[in-house]
This record gives sequence, C-alpha cells and structure tokens, in this order.
Amino acid sequence: MALTGSPAATPRAVGSVERRMHQGVAFLTSLLAHVGLLLLLALWAFTQGRNSQGVLLVAPSDASFSVGMMETLDEFAIEPMVANPDDISAASAPSIDLAIDVDIDLHESDDGVEPTDSFSGYYFGAVADGVEESRPPPSGRRGASFFGTYAEGNRFVYVLDCSRSMLGDRWVYACNQLMDSLYGLEPQQEFLVICFDFQPRFLFNRSPSQVRFYHPTSATTTRVRRWLRSIELGPATMPAEALQIALQMEPDAIFLLSDGELQDNTLGMLRILNASSSGRRQIPIHTIHLFSLQGRFTLQRIAYENQGTFTPIEEQRRFHTFSAR
Repeated sequence: MALTGSPAATPRAVGSVERRMHQGVAFLTSLLAHVGLLLLLALWAFTQGRNSQGVLLVAPSDASFSVGMMETLDEFAIEPMVANPDDISAASAPSIDLAIDVDIDLHESDDGVEPTDSFSGYYFGAVADGVEESRPPPSGRRGASFFGTYAEGNRFVYVLDCSRSMLGDRWVYACNQLMDSLYGLEPQQEFLVICFDFQPRFLFNRSPSQVRFYHPTSATTTRVRRWLRSIELGPATMPAEALQIALQMEPDAIFLLSDGELQDNTLGMLRILNASSSGRRQIPIHTIHLFSLQGRFTLQRIAYENQGTFTPIEEQRRFHTFSAR
C-alpha cells in the first residue's frame, strides 16, 4: 500500500514564488530610487532659493574726509538750474512735496527720531513759544538771532525752504521771523537770503555770479519784504546748490530752515565742502525744522556735523498775512 503525505511542490508553483520575489525587490528598488531623487531635488531647490548673504561694508559714523577726497566732488555735481519748472520732464522732475498743515501737539507725542548717543551734549534750540526770545551774545560780540537760535558774527546767510509744503502759515511765519532777524542786525553787519525749492532763488533774483551781501538798511529790508512776497512756492526740497553758494560766500554762520525731508545730496555735499577735517574753517550751520516730523533727523544731523544748533518749532501758528513794517 502506498503511503500518503504532503504534496510535493510542482515546478510551476516554485516559478510563481520566484517571480513574486523578483517583482517585490524591483518595486522596493524603484521606490528607494524615486524617494532619493525627490530628496535631492528638494535639497537643490532649498539651496537655490536662499537669499545671498552678500558683503557687509562698515564705515565709522564720524568718517573723516582728507583734502585729497575733494577730488571726488564731481560725484556731487549740481544739476544746472532750470528757468521754468514747466520745462522739467516727467522723467527727471523730482516728486512734488505736498503737505497739509495740521495742528499736531508734539509735546505729548514721540517724534520717533530720538538722538543717538553720538548726540550727547548736543544743544537743541528754543522751541514753540520761546522762538521769539533771542539769546544774548555770551561774549558781547555782534550776532544774529533767527527763530531763537543765536549765532555770533557779522555776516550771515539765511537759506529758506520755499517748496509747496510751506504754503500758507508756514511760509508767512518763516518770512516774518526772517524780517524780525534782519531788523535786529546792526548797521555794520551784513546778510544774504537764498530760498530753494528744486533750484535756488537768490536775493533780489540775482544770478549766482551777482550774489553779494547787503547791509540791513531801511531801504534794503523794504526790498527784501517785497521780494519775499513775489516768490511763488515750487516743487521739491533741494537745498544743496543754495548751501554750496552760501558756503562760497564764507559767512560767519548759515541758518537753514525747512519743513520736510531733503530730496538731494545735501548731507553728503556738506561732508565734503564743510568737513571739520578739511583743513579749512568749518562754517556753523544752524537748522530750524518747522511744524513737521518729516525730515527731522536729517536737519539734526546737518547741525550736529556742522557745529550748529538744531531748533524744532513744534507748534502750528496761524498767520494769514505777511505783516507790513
């Protein structure tokens, strides 16, 4: 009698098992290859998408300028004056500086531009109601007072913002304060007034080659008042060329008044032409910031770097006429 047991595996069954094993190995190999490829692509995309760290250039905040650097003055070349603002093309014309006069109580609000440690010991001039109180000369010498800021000397240049943001009370207030300053000068002293928007406007509409100082006689101050009344406020706030001419006149001090952010290379130009390290006498530049927060730090910096004082006028005044005297 034949004994019965486990049926022997047939060749067909053995071949089917081997095929399944080969298919499984192939699937796992393909899966691992695809996963690895995806990881490589993801790593490449991540590294390509990172921002470049670039190169960090550091310069000291009180960088000095040697006399040899005067050769770089061409970098601050002033564009030629344009007789008619309408001739400026849309591509080259600076943006028009427009502002709305608003009463702002700056005594209770933070202007957002606190002086850094480099301003320690730096004097901030009279503000608000104290602007009409002239500082007496500490040494009995002659001087001039403008918005309460006092400067010693005999020759002064007043550089006033006449951009459109000065329209209304700001311009009237600035003109009245200028006239008060001129009336306070002694007959032996001299002055010059330059206004600026996108270009400088010299006193009595003189050309740059005809600019000169004037004594504060009654006839001259009357002409100044008429000239101020004739000025039409223009676009932009660009005092660089006006200050360049003012420095060339070699006054004892310069008063710079503005109500907004300067839109040219004034700060860089002054760092070359009026640097304390240039070997020449540094002319003090006293800055007055009128009824605004915009551009305050720039005027602070100009005063700090040019041995001047900074005076913020923080109360909106209401003037409707340019008073006649």
